[in-house]
Amino acid sequence: MEESFSKKNKNRVLKAVNGEMSYQKLTAAEWHQFVQNWNYDDGIEPFEWMIQQKTLDKGTVLCLYWLLQPDYFCRFTSEEQVKDDLYFEQYKLLKEIEERYLTGFYQDENFSFDPNPEFLDENSTVACIPGEMLLKTGGVSFERLDIEFAFLRKPNEKELKTIATRITDAVKIIQLSNPDFVYDDTDTAVNAIVESVEYWKIKELGKIKINNLSYLWMDCMHKKHQWDWIVWDWETGNNLGVANATKELTCLADTIIAHTIDGFQPASIISDLYKDLEGVNDFYDLKRDPYSGIGLLFSTDHLKFRA
Repeated sequence: MEESFSKKNKNRVLKAVNGEMSYQKLTAAEWHQFVQNWNYDDGIEPFEWMIQQKTLDKGTVLCLYWLLQPDYFCRFTSEEQVKDDLYFEQYKLLKEIEERYLTGFYQDENFSFDPNPEFLDENSTVACIPGEMLLKTGGVSFERLDIEFAFLRKPNEKELKTIATRITDAVKIIQLSNPDFVYDDTDTAVNAIVESVEYWKIKELGKIKINNLSYLWMDCMHKKHQWDWIVWDWETGNNLGVANATKELTCLADTIIAHTIDGFQPASIISDLYKDLEGVNDFYDLKRDPYSGIGLLFSTDHLKFRA
């Protein structure tokens, strides 16, 4: 028997991990995945509250206990020695977990957790750890799930037609203010996009789909820098964009125009980003990066690419 965990559950845990919703609103099952997906370099504050909840499952508590590395503190002979250690707050949390766990504070035992395979071997130091904390809990196995379910993929035939249509529309938009424009050179096209944005900033757009200019900009990236057309896909939607050869960097549709047509960024950033991304494989290759913090350039090295 396995624990049922829906896309909605995954999304709630992801939002809690990212600070977009309160971890206090999660269910017991979601807490179990939160504990396993949390970046412990970000601190232990959520767990100071969580371990005080009677509805927290014993398996979740034991999992948290071992992720906090209790064996590290076996090197100390007294709490007085630990007080000067960098991880003293973690030590105090572990001691509170032990007290509650051993006195039967946690009654629910739905999710099985066994510290032995991952955390214990013949070389482990466990002299300071209560024996009960070494034992597997009852319940069903509910190991860590991948809550970041987004991925990159190639556009399908329908999406490629959409891209082509929007590039054609972008050329027509530019020609409204620059009738002689012909799309036969990427550098010229990028400059024309900048000029078009400057022109339309002070005009009534009406039915003009100004964000389609971003598709022409991305096509310039595709032709000049050999960035591939991609779809950033997740379980509830997707975005068209372009990514470099290693798929570590991605630019998405609309943002480059949406950020400049309203004056949030100068139109010149359209040309700057285009030039600065030449030959770039990752963020370390960038001589400067005023782009990622404003949503014009995304790191996607953590996402799988599905050809």
